[in-house]
Amino acid sequence: MSLSMRLVLDAMGGDHAPTETVAGAVDYARATGHTIYLVGMEDVVRAELAGHDTSGLDLRVVHASENIHMDEKPALAARRKKDNSMAVGMRLVKEGEADAFCTVGHTGGALTAGHMVFRRIPGVHRAVLTTPFPSARGLFILGDIGANPDCKPEWLAQWAQMMTIYARARLDIAQPRVALLSNGEEEGKGNELTRAAQPLLAERLGGQYIGVVEPKEMVAGEADVVVTDGFTGNIVIKLAESVASYLLQVIREEITARSLAKVGALLARSAFRAAGARLDDREYGAGLLLGLNGLVTIGHGRSKRDRVYFALRTTAQLVEADILGQIKTEVAQTFR
Repeated sequence: MSLSMRLVLDAMGGDHAPTETVAGAVDYARATGHTIYLVGMEDVVRAELAGHDTSGLDLRVVHASENIHMDEKPALAARRKKDNSMAVGMRLVKEGEADAFCTVGHTGGALTAGHMVFRRIPGVHRAVLTTPFPSARGLFILGDIGANPDCKPEWLAQWAQMMTIYARARLDIAQPRVALLSNGEEEGKGNELTRAAQPLLAERLGGQYIGVVEPKEMVAGEADVVVTDGFTGNIVIKLAESVASYLLQVIREEITARSLAKVGALLARSAFRAAGARLDDREYGAGLLLGLNGLVTIGHGRSKRDRVYFALRTTAQLVEADILGQIKTEVAQTFR
Protein backbone atom coordinates (compact mmCIF):
# COMPACT_ATOMS: atom_id res chain seq x y z
CA MET A 1 0.00 0.00 0.00
CA SER A 2 1.72 3.12 -1.24
CA LEU A 3 -0.39 5.83 0.37
CA SER A 4 1.03 7.05 3.68
CA MET A 5 -1.67 7.11 6.33
CA ARG A 6 -2.33 8.22 9.87
CA LEU A 7 -4.63 5.83 11.69
CA VAL A 8 -5.99 6.15 15.22
CA LEU A 9 -6.37 3.04 17.36
CA ASP A 10 -8.32 2.95 20.61
CA ALA A 11 -5.60 1.27 22.68
CA MET A 12 -7.97 0.70 25.62
CA GLY A 13 -10.80 -0.97 23.68
CA GLY A 14 -11.58 -4.68 23.74
CA ASP A 15 -11.37 -7.66 26.05
CA HIS A 16 -7.58 -7.96 25.75
CA ALA A 17 -6.57 -4.29 25.76
CA PRO A 18 -4.07 -2.77 26.00
CA THR A 19 -1.68 -5.73 25.63
CA GLU A 20 -3.12 -7.10 22.38
CA THR A 21 -4.15 -3.77 20.86
CA VAL A 22 -0.66 -2.34 21.29
CA ALA A 23 0.94 -5.53 19.95
CA GLY A 24 -1.30 -5.48 16.88
CA ALA A 25 -0.52 -1.81 16.27
CA VAL A 26 3.23 -2.48 16.47
CA ASP A 27 2.89 -5.35 13.98
CA TYR A 28 0.88 -3.21 11.57
CA ALA A 29 3.18 -0.19 11.82
CA ARG A 30 6.18 -2.41 11.15
CA ALA A 31 4.51 -4.01 8.11
CA THR A 32 3.30 -0.77 6.51
CA GLY A 33 5.23 2.21 7.83
CA HIS A 34 1.98 4.01 8.57
CA THR A 35 1.60 6.41 11.47
CA ILE A 36 -0.46 4.92 14.31
CA TYR A 37 -1.89 7.04 17.11
CA LEU A 38 -2.42 4.92 20.23
CA VAL A 39 -5.05 6.57 22.40
CA GLY A 40 -5.42 5.64 26.05
CA MET A 41 -3.92 6.11 29.48
CA GLU A 42 -0.43 7.24 28.55
CA ASP A 43 1.53 5.48 31.28
CA VAL A 44 -0.28 2.20 30.61
CA VAL A 45 0.20 2.38 26.84
CA ARG A 46 3.87 3.33 27.13
CA ALA A 47 4.45 0.44 29.52
CA GLU A 48 3.07 -1.93 26.88
CA LEU A 49 5.18 -0.34 24.15
CA ALA A 50 8.29 -0.84 26.25
CA GLY A 51 7.94 -4.57 25.70
CA HIS A 52 8.29 -4.22 21.91
CA ASP A 53 11.01 -3.18 19.52
CA THR A 54 9.54 0.05 18.12
CA SER A 55 12.68 1.48 16.54
CA GLY A 56 11.88 3.23 13.27
CA LEU A 57 8.12 3.02 13.83
CA ASP A 58 5.88 6.09 13.91
CA LEU A 59 3.79 5.21 16.97
CA ARG A 60 2.35 8.21 18.78
CA VAL A 61 0.74 7.95 22.20
CA VAL A 62 -2.16 10.32 22.92
CA HIS A 63 -3.40 10.48 26.49
CA ALA A 64 -7.04 9.84 27.36
CA SER A 65 -7.83 9.68 31.06
CA GLU A 66 -10.96 7.53 30.70
CA ASN A 67 -12.27 4.61 28.70
CA ILE A 68 -15.64 2.98 28.07
CA HIS A 69 -15.75 -0.49 29.59
CA MET A 70 -17.56 -3.38 27.90
CA ASP A 71 -20.01 -3.74 30.81
CA GLU A 72 -21.06 -0.06 30.87
CA LYS A 73 -24.16 1.48 29.34
CA PRO A 74 -22.60 3.09 26.26
CA ALA A 75 -24.77 6.18 25.85
CA LEU A 76 -24.40 7.15 29.51
CA ALA A 77 -20.66 6.38 29.64
CA ALA A 78 -19.85 8.26 26.43
CA ARG A 79 -21.65 11.37 27.65
CA ARG A 80 -20.33 11.23 31.20
CA LYS A 81 -16.72 10.39 30.34
CA LYS A 82 -15.80 13.30 28.08
CA ASP A 83 -12.13 12.27 27.97
CA ASN A 84 -12.73 8.65 26.96
CA SER A 85 -10.31 7.07 24.50
CA MET A 86 -12.90 6.78 21.73
CA ALA A 87 -13.89 10.44 21.81
CA VAL A 88 -10.28 11.62 22.08
CA GLY A 89 -9.29 9.43 19.14
CA MET A 90 -12.19 10.53 16.99
CA ARG A 91 -11.40 14.17 17.65
CA LEU A 92 -7.94 13.60 16.14
CA VAL A 93 -9.66 12.57 12.93
CA LYS A 94 -12.19 15.40 13.04
CA GLU A 95 -9.40 17.94 13.53
CA GLY A 96 -7.44 16.59 10.56
CA GLU A 97 -4.59 15.04 12.54
CA ALA A 98 -5.48 11.54 11.31
CA ASP A 99 -7.41 9.83 8.52
CA ALA A 100 -9.56 7.27 10.33
CA PHE A 101 -10.42 5.80 13.71
CA CYS A 102 -10.42 2.11 14.65
CA THR A 103 -11.55 0.38 17.83
CA VAL A 104 -12.17 -3.18 18.98
CA GLY A 105 -14.01 -1.85 22.00
CA HIS A 106 -17.65 -1.28 22.90
CA THR A 107 -19.81 -1.07 19.76
CA GLY A 108 -22.45 1.06 21.46
CA GLY A 109 -19.77 3.33 22.87
CA ALA A 110 -18.25 3.85 19.43
CA LEU A 111 -21.68 4.57 17.94
CA THR A 112 -22.51 7.13 20.63
CA ALA A 113 -19.08 8.78 20.52
CA GLY A 114 -19.23 8.82 16.72
CA HIS A 115 -22.56 10.62 16.71
CA MET A 116 -21.28 13.11 19.29
CA VAL A 117 -17.93 13.87 17.63
CA PHE A 118 -18.56 13.52 13.90
CA ARG A 119 -22.32 13.96 13.71
CA ARG A 120 -24.28 12.21 11.01
CA ILE A 121 -24.03 12.99 7.33
CA PRO A 122 -26.94 15.36 6.59
CA GLY A 123 -30.07 13.37 5.82
CA VAL A 124 -28.94 10.19 7.60
CA HIS A 125 -31.23 9.08 10.44
CA ARG A 126 -28.86 6.65 12.15
CA ALA A 127 -25.44 5.15 11.45
CA VAL A 128 -25.24 1.43 10.61
CA LEU A 129 -22.44 -1.06 11.28
CA THR A 130 -21.65 -3.16 8.21
CA THR A 131 -19.17 -5.85 7.23
CA PRO A 132 -18.24 -7.98 4.23
CA PHE A 133 -19.52 -11.52 4.81
CA PRO A 134 -18.53 -14.70 2.93
CA SER A 135 -20.97 -16.65 0.77
CA ALA A 136 -20.78 -19.43 -1.79
CA ARG A 137 -20.34 -16.80 -4.52
CA GLY A 138 -17.86 -14.51 -2.80
CA LEU A 139 -18.62 -11.64 -0.44
CA PHE A 140 -21.73 -9.63 0.31
CA ILE A 141 -22.32 -6.65 2.62
CA LEU A 142 -24.28 -7.38 5.81
CA GLY A 143 -25.68 -4.79 8.20
CA ASP A 144 -26.66 -3.82 10.80
CA ILE A 145 -24.40 -6.17 12.78
CA GLY A 146 -24.85 -4.69 16.23
CA ALA A 147 -24.99 -0.91 16.39
CA ASN A 148 -28.79 -0.61 16.57
CA PRO A 149 -30.58 -3.55 18.25
CA ASP A 150 -33.87 -1.70 17.86
CA CYS A 151 -34.65 0.19 14.69
CA LYS A 152 -37.39 1.57 12.45
CA PRO A 153 -38.49 0.56 8.94
CA GLU A 154 -37.25 3.89 7.57
CA TRP A 155 -33.79 3.19 8.98
CA LEU A 156 -33.63 -0.19 7.26
CA ALA A 157 -34.50 1.40 3.93
CA GLN A 158 -31.89 4.10 4.34
CA TRP A 159 -29.23 1.64 5.52
CA ALA A 160 -29.87 -0.46 2.42
CA GLN A 161 -29.29 2.61 0.25
CA MET A 162 -25.97 3.41 1.97
CA MET A 163 -24.90 -0.23 1.92
CA THR A 164 -25.59 -0.33 -1.81
CA ILE A 165 -23.18 2.56 -2.30
CA TYR A 166 -20.62 0.75 -0.15
CA ALA A 167 -21.10 -2.52 -2.06
CA ARG A 168 -20.48 -0.80 -5.39
CA ALA A 169 -17.16 0.53 -4.10
CA ARG A 170 -16.08 -2.42 -1.94
CA LEU A 171 -17.25 -5.30 -4.15
CA ASP A 172 -16.98 -3.54 -7.53
CA ILE A 173 -20.57 -4.40 -8.47
CA ALA A 174 -22.41 -1.86 -10.62
CA GLN A 175 -25.94 -2.87 -9.58
CA PRO A 176 -25.86 -4.72 -6.24
CA ARG A 177 -28.80 -7.01 -5.47
CA VAL A 178 -30.37 -5.93 -2.18
CA ALA A 179 -32.38 -8.18 0.14
CA LEU A 180 -34.04 -8.00 3.55
CA LEU A 181 -33.23 -10.81 5.98
CA SER A 182 -36.35 -12.62 7.18
CA ASN A 183 -37.60 -16.03 8.26
CA GLY A 184 -39.46 -16.88 5.06
CA GLU A 185 -40.75 -15.59 1.73
CA GLU A 186 -44.40 -16.50 2.26
CA GLU A 187 -46.91 -13.70 2.74
CA GLY A 188 -47.30 -12.86 6.41
CA LYS A 189 -43.85 -14.15 7.37
CA GLY A 190 -41.48 -11.86 9.26
CA ASN A 191 -42.29 -9.44 12.05
CA GLU A 192 -43.86 -6.02 12.13
CA LEU A 193 -40.52 -4.36 11.32
CA THR A 194 -39.72 -6.44 8.23
CA ARG A 195 -43.27 -6.27 6.87
CA ALA A 196 -43.27 -2.47 7.18
CA ALA A 197 -39.80 -2.15 5.64
CA GLN A 198 -40.49 -4.13 2.46
CA PRO A 199 -42.55 -1.51 0.58
CA LEU A 200 -40.03 1.19 1.56
CA LEU A 201 -37.15 -0.89 0.21
CA ALA A 202 -39.00 -1.56 -3.03
CA GLU A 203 -39.80 2.15 -3.43
CA ARG A 204 -36.25 3.38 -2.68
CA LEU A 205 -34.25 0.72 -4.54
CA GLY A 206 -36.51 -0.22 -7.43
CA GLY A 207 -35.28 -3.23 -9.38
CA GLN A 208 -32.23 -3.66 -7.19
CA TYR A 209 -34.44 -4.84 -4.33
CA ILE A 210 -34.99 -8.58 -4.80
CA GLY A 211 -37.18 -9.11 -1.73
CA VAL A 212 -36.59 -11.09 1.43
CA VAL A 213 -34.02 -13.84 1.88
CA GLU A 214 -33.65 -16.55 4.48
CA PRO A 215 -30.23 -17.39 5.93
CA LYS A 216 -29.75 -20.29 3.48
CA GLU A 217 -30.16 -17.93 0.52
CA MET A 218 -27.93 -15.37 2.16
CA VAL A 219 -24.98 -17.77 2.46
CA ALA A 220 -25.70 -19.11 -1.05
CA GLY A 221 -24.80 -15.65 -2.34
CA GLU A 222 -28.18 -14.70 -3.78
CA ALA A 223 -27.79 -11.07 -2.67
CA ASP A 224 -24.92 -8.56 -2.63
CA VAL A 225 -26.41 -6.52 0.22
CA VAL A 226 -28.43 -7.97 3.09
CA VAL A 227 -30.03 -5.56 5.55
CA THR A 228 -31.43 -6.37 8.99
CA ASP A 229 -31.75 -4.88 12.46
CA GLY A 230 -28.68 -4.83 14.72
CA PHE A 231 -30.04 -7.45 17.11
CA THR A 232 -30.59 -10.04 14.39
CA GLY A 233 -27.42 -9.12 12.51
CA ASN A 234 -25.25 -9.47 15.58
CA ILE A 235 -26.66 -12.93 16.28
CA VAL A 236 -26.03 -13.93 12.65
CA ILE A 237 -22.38 -12.85 12.89
CA LYS A 238 -21.77 -14.59 16.22
CA LEU A 239 -23.51 -17.79 15.12
CA ALA A 240 -21.52 -17.89 11.88
CA GLU A 241 -18.24 -17.42 13.76
CA SER A 242 -19.16 -20.16 16.22
CA VAL A 243 -20.24 -22.64 13.54
CA ALA A 244 -17.10 -22.03 11.46
CA SER A 245 -14.89 -22.52 14.51
CA TYR A 246 -16.76 -25.68 15.47
CA LEU A 247 -16.51 -27.18 11.97
CA LEU A 248 -12.76 -26.59 11.84
CA GLN A 249 -12.39 -28.14 15.30
CA VAL A 250 -14.40 -31.24 14.29
CA ILE A 251 -12.29 -31.70 11.14
CA ARG A 252 -9.06 -31.49 13.16
CA GLU A 253 -10.35 -33.96 15.76
CA GLU A 254 -11.51 -36.49 13.16
CA ILE A 255 -8.21 -36.29 11.28
CA THR A 256 -6.21 -36.74 14.48
CA ALA A 257 -8.30 -39.73 15.58
CA ARG A 258 -7.86 -41.79 12.40
CA SER A 259 -4.59 -42.89 10.82
CA LEU A 260 -6.06 -43.17 7.33
CA ALA A 261 -7.60 -39.72 7.70
CA LYS A 262 -4.15 -38.33 8.51
CA VAL A 263 -2.84 -39.65 5.19
CA GLY A 264 -5.81 -38.15 3.37
CA ALA A 265 -5.33 -34.85 5.17
CA LEU A 266 -1.71 -34.69 4.02
CA LEU A 267 -2.80 -35.26 0.43
CA ALA A 268 -5.54 -32.63 0.71
CA ARG A 269 -3.54 -30.21 2.84
CA SER A 270 -3.81 -27.30 0.39
CA ALA A 271 -7.57 -27.79 0.10
CA PHE A 272 -7.99 -27.81 3.88
CA ARG A 273 -5.85 -24.68 4.14
CA ALA A 274 -7.96 -22.90 1.53
CA ALA A 275 -11.20 -23.99 3.22
CA GLY A 276 -9.90 -22.78 6.57
CA ALA A 277 -9.05 -19.39 5.08
CA ARG A 278 -12.57 -19.05 3.65
CA LEU A 279 -14.11 -19.83 7.04
CA ASP A 280 -11.72 -17.59 8.99
CA ASP A 281 -13.42 -14.27 9.75
CA ARG A 282 -10.26 -12.55 11.01
CA GLU A 283 -9.18 -11.32 7.60
CA TYR A 284 -12.37 -9.32 7.15
CA GLY A 285 -10.89 -7.11 9.84
CA ALA A 286 -13.44 -4.64 11.11
CA GLY A 287 -16.92 -3.41 10.36
CA LEU A 288 -17.50 0.02 8.85
CA LEU A 289 -19.84 2.44 10.64
CA LEU A 290 -21.73 4.03 7.75
CA GLY A 291 -23.50 7.37 8.03
CA LEU A 292 -21.04 9.49 10.02
CA ASN A 293 -18.94 12.46 8.89
CA GLY A 294 -15.80 10.50 9.76
CA LEU A 295 -14.40 7.07 9.00
CA VAL A 296 -14.93 4.73 11.96
CA THR A 297 -14.28 0.99 12.00
CA ILE A 298 -15.16 -1.43 14.80
CA GLY A 299 -13.48 -4.80 15.22
CA HIS A 300 -14.32 -7.85 17.31
CA GLY A 301 -14.36 -7.26 21.07
CA ARG A 302 -12.23 -10.31 21.77
CA SER A 303 -9.57 -9.33 19.23
CA LYS A 304 -5.99 -10.35 19.86
CA ARG A 305 -2.99 -8.94 18.04
CA ASP A 306 -3.74 -10.67 14.71
CA ARG A 307 -7.32 -9.39 14.61
CA VAL A 308 -6.15 -5.91 15.59
CA TYR A 309 -3.67 -6.04 12.71
CA PHE A 310 -6.42 -7.00 10.26
CA ALA A 311 -8.76 -4.33 11.67
CA LEU A 312 -6.12 -1.68 10.99
CA ARG A 313 -5.51 -3.12 7.52
CA THR A 314 -9.22 -2.92 6.70
CA THR A 315 -9.33 0.66 7.96
CA ALA A 316 -6.40 1.63 5.74
CA GLN A 317 -8.03 -0.01 2.72
CA LEU A 318 -11.19 2.02 3.29
CA VAL A 319 -9.16 5.23 3.52
CA GLU A 320 -7.27 4.40 0.34
CA ALA A 321 -10.51 3.71 -1.54
CA ASP A 322 -12.01 7.00 -0.27
CA ILE A 323 -15.12 5.13 0.82
CA LEU A 324 -16.24 8.00 3.07
CA GLY A 325 -15.94 10.52 0.23
CA GLN A 326 -17.99 8.32 -2.09
CA ILE A 327 -20.66 7.75 0.55
CA LYS A 328 -20.96 11.45 1.38
CA THR A 329 -21.20 12.44 -2.29
CA GLU A 330 -23.90 9.92 -3.13
CA VAL A 331 -25.83 10.46 0.09
CA ALA A 332 -25.95 14.19 -0.65
CA GLN A 333 -27.54 13.38 -4.01
CA THR A 334 -29.91 10.71 -2.67
CA PHE A 335 -31.11 11.82 0.79
CA ARG A 336 -32.69 15.16 0.04
